[in-house]
Amino acid sequence: MTAKRTDSEEIPYENSEKQEGTSFSSFELKEHLLAFINSIAEYFETLLLYAKKIATEKIVLGIQAYIFFRIALFFISLSVLFFLAAFFLFLQRQFAGDPLPAALGTGGLCLFISLIGVFALVRKLKA
Repeated sequence: MTAKRTDSEEIPYENSEKQEGTSFSSFELKEHLLAFINSIAEYFETLLLYAKKIATEKIVLGIQAYIFFRIALFFISLSVLFFLAAFFLFLQRQFAGDPLPAALGTGGLCLFISLIGVFALVRKLKA
C-alpha cells in the first residue's frame, strides 16, 4: 500500500509540472501573439505615414497648380483685354474715327466669346 501512496504522491507532482509547462508555453504563445499584433499595428502605422506623406505632397502640388492656374488666367485676361482694345482701334479706324460703331463691334465680339463659353459649359454639364 505504500507503493500506491507513492504513486498518488507522484501524480500531483507530475500534474504540477505539466501545468507549469503548459502555462509557460501558453505564455510564449501569448508573447508571440502580442508581437504579431504589434507588428500588424506597426504595419498599419507605416501605411498611414505613407498615406499622410502622399496626401501632403498632393496637396502641395494642388496648391502650386492652383497658383500657376491663377497666374495663367491673369495673363489670359490681359491678352483678351489687349485683343479687344486692338479690335476696338481697328474698328474705329475702319469707321473713320467714330467710336460708337467700334464700341458696338467690340461689344458684339465680347458677347460672341461669352456665348461660346456658355455653350461649352452647357455641353460639359450635359455630358
